[in-house]
Amino acid sequence: MKEMQIDSIRVSLMNYQHVVILKERQTDRYLPIWIGPAEADAISMKLQNVDVSRPMTHDLLKNTFSALASLSGTNISRIVVNDLRSDTFYAQIVFEFNEGPPVVELEAHAGHNQVQDFENESKLSLVWQGREFKSTIVSRWQEGKKHFMEIDSGEGWIFEVFHDEHNQRWLLTKMKLDSRPSDAIALAVRVTAPIYAEESVLDKAGIILDGDSGKITAQPKAGGDGTVQPGKLNEQDLKKYPAIYDFINTLDVDDFGRRKS
Repeated sequence: MKEMQIDSIRVSLMNYQHVVILKERQTDRYLPIWIGPAEADAISMKLQNVDVSRPMTHDLLKNTFSALASLSGTNISRIVVNDLRSDTFYAQIVFEFNEGPPVVELEAHAGHNQVQDFENESKLSLVWQGREFKSTIVSRWQEGKKHFMEIDSGEGWIFEVFHDEHNQRWLLTKMKLDSRPSDAIALAVRVTAPIYAEESVLDKAGIILDGDSGKITAQPKAGGDGTVQPGKLNEQDLKKYPAIYDFINTLDVDDFGRRKS
């Protein structure tokens, strides 16, 4: 996962569709994500500190989360562009707990509740703050002696939990809310949350400009010294993600890196 910053918001010269350009903080790799005009305006207005007389949708979202924070004890720790499927980007708004992870109840539908009884795709019920979420386990892993799971509620919420061996209980470490990247970024600039992108997304859609020609190269490749180097544009890339390359080739990229909005 790489930390990103907003480089600019641009418009396609061909179809006037908006795109937000994210730039990896430690390299010259960029991630273009097409967004709607309303979301582009919401991001631009905040970056330019434009005052509005009434709260816009993303201002309302920020105020709602701020109000709920006092009840749930959570805060927005970051947003993550976490997936790219069929030329569609996905993001998550990640919430963490201010005073440590709370206890949750997990009950497997088969009636087994030991750590070893939970497997990927298993159905279970998660109870937090008196509300029951009928969920599915989407991944499991172990860090040291801690057993972790990601649990999808099917309602846009994904819960990350780990098992407290000493007290024999499950603790909720993070909550992740499914979001469009445009909405997540518009919220991030309002709550000053960092923006990240998964390496898998950058591998698929990240671009680097050739320093001599100014042309867009294909997927960047990791060099032997750990730096990111431009790759070659090839037929396989074009066939795999045609919409991405058709789109970015309509952008004015002469001044990438010079922040605009």
